Amino acid sequence: MLQKYKYLFLLFLLYLITSSCSSGYYVRNTFSYPTPVNTKDKKIQYQIKRLYHIDDIYADNLFDAARMNNFSKINDSTFQVNISPENIPINDSPWYAFRIRSEQPKRIYLQLKYTNGHHRYIPKISRNREIWKKVDTAEIRISKDRRSAIFPLKIDSAPTWVSAQKIINSTDLKKWLNKLKNRERATEFSSIGKSELGREIHFFRIGKGSSKEKKVILLMSRQHPPEVTGFLALEYFIDELLSKHDLSDDFYQKYDIWVFPLLNPDGVDLGHWRHNANGVDLNRDWAYFRQAEINTISQFIVNRAKKYHNKVVLGIDFHSTIKDIYYVCDDSFKTSLPDLKKYWTQSIDQLMGNFQSMYAPSPLDKPVSKAWFYLQFGATGMTYEVGDQTPEKIIEKKARIAVVTLMDLLINYPE
Repeated sequence: MLQKYKYLFLLFLLYLITSSCSSGYYVRNTFSYPTPVNTKDKKIQYQIKRLYHIDDIYADNLFDAARMNNFSKINDSTFQVNISPENIPINDSPWYAFRIRSEQPKRIYLQLKYTNGHHRYIPKISRNREIWKKVDTAEIRISKDRRSAIFPLKIDSAPTWVSAQKIINSTDLKKWLNKLKNRERATEFSSIGKSELGREIHFFRIGKGSSKEKKVILLMSRQHPPEVTGFLALEYFIDELLSKHDLSDDFYQKYDIWVFPLLNPDGVDLGHWRHNANGVDLNRDWAYFRQAEINTISQFIVNRAKKYHNKVVLGIDFHSTIKDIYYVCDDSFKTSLPDLKKYWTQSIDQLMGNFQSMYAPSPLDKPVSKAWFYLQFGATGMTYEVGDQTPEKIIEKKARIAVVTLMDLLINYPE
């Protein structure tokens, strides 16, 4: 009886979702979801950018991706950094990033004090923004309510960066893209539009020859600013796609890769916890496309697919969360690559050995990217989530395994 009701519910769910979809494959459709989300503009609170000077200590948030809402002295050895979100309600992802130095070498204590959030990210320390090291968790004292955390820090006259994760802002992204331009098969680098505050929305293609009539895989990242480990996975994923393989020639005869590496440049550079410059979660806007970023990207994909008569078969959206998880569509929705997600994720986990990722099928109930991949194109959609604290070596290993196994599966996938 329960199975019968479940089946009827899924049919009803599919009816609700697709009821507004009638325009065709090469026209961007709007969709109604069982769990709608309001993505109209919401007011944000900008942080004040400034240099703080207390005694002989200097702290600032004067760089892109910084987040520090106040800096104050508690006692002779302890200083507090206040961290507040851009607006509320908001996901509990309290991003912070700032610089600190002192005129004389010393050891101080830093207390992170959260407003409308709880301690989540282990502090990362860097002297040059290239090499990052986690603070020893044994030295971090977290309050019972998790509203604050305190840890020791050695500082001197050279700036020390303190951040929730490795800092990768829009300028860093451009430097990475410039390096990729020298790689074989990386091509068509362009700005396809502007964010709400006028920052570039980047696109590039990985492919061979013309895009005409090839099957397309979409890759995207950084809808949510703090989710840096997901972006690192995308970086390694792309590096492996651009590496030479025995499979490469056959793969790129059939497939094109379209990459959108930074969907929320405003949120990243403003140091936001979750939202864009309009105070909206972009990964809830894949229904009516109210926000400039999602409107631009979704329309570009549909227009390009129409221009080259492509079939979009797979979309992968890279994110970060507490643990490594693959969020996929429920098996009741049949895509153009049926069962690929199971075969692929099982192959990855088999080769990863002791490190396993959760596999989490779900109904298409919210306007997120993986739902749009399916509803617009009938494509398999996946949210590739990477753990906040997953070691970078593991992130790299899994991403490279993911590429090779995906190539192998798709080359041999039945037409």
